[in-house]
Amino acid sequence: MKAERPLWSETPIKTPMDAARVLKGLIADFDREAVCIINLRNDLCPINFSICSIGTLNMSLAEPRELIKAMCLSNATQVMMIHNHPSGSLDPSRQDVEITNRMCRLGSLLHIPLCDHIIVASGTDEYYSFQEHRRLRFAEPEIKTKAEDIEIPIPMAAEDTENVREPEEVFEAEEPEPAFLLQ
Repeated sequence: MKAERPLWSETPIKTPMDAARVLKGLIADFDREAVCIINLRNDLCPINFSICSIGTLNMSLAEPRELIKAMCLSNATQVMMIHNHPSGSLDPSRQDVEITNRMCRLGSLLHIPLCDHIIVASGTDEYYSFQEHRRLRFAEPEIKTKAEDIEIPIPMAAEDTENVREPEEVFEAEEPEPAFLLQ
């Protein structure tokens, strides 16, 4: 992708209030839940926003794969999630908290941090910010302090089976986690 001006705004989104003010008018009055990602540059100017899911009156299928796709294709350096509650309640559901925690972990792995997850609702100028309520959980980096604790995989030639040892523990593949439903 070539460097271009932001497609959406030259004004940085520096606070949750900025994000809520800008996007509230776009999704707050939807009659169904919509989950969006705001893709940001280094200077916090929004590159674009993507409506990643539109659900029902009280839930939306928020699949992290779709959120991450929007982030990567936009060359975002950081992102904000925002979704609406048609019920008018700003209280986050258990699913809202779960997807926020999951996106914090995934964003950390991709080096595209989740700055905030904001909930807006029709009929009110208020919003709920996970950042302001200190509910964002970032993955702690794993730091090895001893050289013997660091595992370095050594590539083997296909015919070098003499030095292959059996695994000490067998792990069974886990079932993929279901997509989260935001309520």
